[in-house]
Amino acid sequence: MRYSKLFGKTKIDAPHDETSINARLLLRGGFIDKVAAGIYNLLPLGMRVFKKINRIIREEMDAVGGQELLMPSLHPIELWQKTGRDKTMDEILYKTRAGDKEFVLGPSHEETVTPLAAKFLRSYKDLPMCVYQIQTKFRNEPRAKSGLLRGREFGMKDMYSFHVSKKDLDEYYEKVKQAYLNVYHRCGLEAYVMSASGGPFSQELSHEFAIKTSAGEDTMIICKKCNLAQNLEIAEGKVTAPNEKEESEKPLKKVAAKRGPSIEEGVKLHKIPASKILKTVIYLVEDKGLMGISIRGDLTINESKVMRYFGKKIRPATPDELGKAKLAVGFISPVDNENIPFFADFSIKHLKNLCTGANEKHLDYLNANIGRDFIPKDFADFVEVKSGFECPKCGAELAEEKAIEAGNIFKLGTKYSEAFDLKFTDEAGREKYIIMGCYGIGNTRLMGTIAEASHDEKGIIWPKTVAPYNVHLVSIGASKDVIKTADELYKEMREAGIEVLYDDRDESPGKKFADADLIGIPLRIVVSARTLKEKSVEFKERRALKAELVALKSAVEKVLTEGRSPHTPFAAGEHRR
Repeated sequence: MRYSKLFGKTKIDAPHDETSINARLLLRGGFIDKVAAGIYNLLPLGMRVFKKINRIIREEMDAVGGQELLMPSLHPIELWQKTGRDKTMDEILYKTRAGDKEFVLGPSHEETVTPLAAKFLRSYKDLPMCVYQIQTKFRNEPRAKSGLLRGREFGMKDMYSFHVSKKDLDEYYEKVKQAYLNVYHRCGLEAYVMSASGGPFSQELSHEFAIKTSAGEDTMIICKKCNLAQNLEIAEGKVTAPNEKEESEKPLKKVAAKRGPSIEEGVKLHKIPASKILKTVIYLVEDKGLMGISIRGDLTINESKVMRYFGKKIRPATPDELGKAKLAVGFISPVDNENIPFFADFSIKHLKNLCTGANEKHLDYLNANIGRDFIPKDFADFVEVKSGFECPKCGAELAEEKAIEAGNIFKLGTKYSEAFDLKFTDEAGREKYIIMGCYGIGNTRLMGTIAEASHDEKGIIWPKTVAPYNVHLVSIGASKDVIKTADELYKEMREAGIEVLYDDRDESPGKKFADADLIGIPLRIVVSARTLKEKSVEFKERRALKAELVALKSAVEKVLTEGRSPHTPFAAGEHRR
């Protein structure tokens, strides 16, 4: 492709409202064009990257027995009503009407693939089975930002598997987990597998594939020793015990407390460490009412764990709700309080002589003790893990890292099979529900993730496996010899099957080199009067600091022999360790 003929060119600046690295680089590089928040055009350069990502995904899904199909984006609302997700996912659903019929623009396809499977999967002989598609999804994302990382319309590969038993699903799930790692490896990324919440898809834990980058929206908890990776939402870790001497229980004492509602003000007033303060937060739990969660004052409550514990939606109680329950904001305590149930984090289970509010404004209790002064309904893990906690696997120190979620896999069980009466007949002639799994990779999101993870101050650095072209050929100067040589080299490389972007514009060397660095093709080849004096061309790898002269007659052969990517020495489906 001659750059002069390319649809979509580089820009000096990205739109002022785009702050993410991937959006700014992809917009400036001419890979995408913004239509609205979370909605982008893919330009020809972007489409070339997109197609190569999809090819890698297809090869790895095919290698684990996936069969590609294509399902509609428009779903009758009745399908979503069967699973109840018309309500549980209502906030992100785009809905439309055709006459008196209501439809959903699909954010995922469980409600479509399950009734489809019911038409073809009836016997144990039909199982296991796995189908996938690469298609456009729609989600009414309230935080449509971060370029391709969080869109309202986006590309996705979603795959669904069907099994006779949980054991069969478990075995296949591990195969797909490895296939996903293969995809990221081939795209030049190092992925961490993290346990995560199943969200609206499954009651079981799922797994996320996270790419460590400072621009990540998610927080990943990683063990510095054994490399265990966990999503912050469900991360477990041993809380370091306060460095205190063993003490006996002291008498409970109510004292005046002219302070504000924060833990810091309690520390200052009572001259005690935050770990000696009992922090209590009140939540409104769907269908259950107000519930109190108590934790050590120097720790934070993980609301995802609270929601998982109760199995219901939660939110912090409002001041009005607290007032009606006779709970004083900033002075709430489980001591002498039977207005609502209280639950406790494990972090306070063995602590003594805690400071807590006295359920009246400007009054505190000192020396509150579990068992004597209050008894929680239950102890559970409600703490938000952070750097410094101990690894639950090996005991080493945990650290927080920013990461981008690049894919998810879920064990769906029979949730959707039961909703759509998807059954099979086993060898004994008994009917059973088919057990399902689902597996998603956002392919447009993956493009954005690569840009976030692989760039420098000059622009994107595409891995060879997904780069839009193999070579960025640049001619410098208007000399007839330079133009003739560059044209001939361009033709020769194309005939050899090398993908070439040829910058044939009448622009300054600085402009051409800056654009080459911004676009990020792995190899730049320069033809100039200086190189021709040496009967050579200049080779420069995108990551390299220096260029080298290569004999003109050897240029094509060198590209062919050295152009093989370090990320593609494996066949699709081959395991990497």
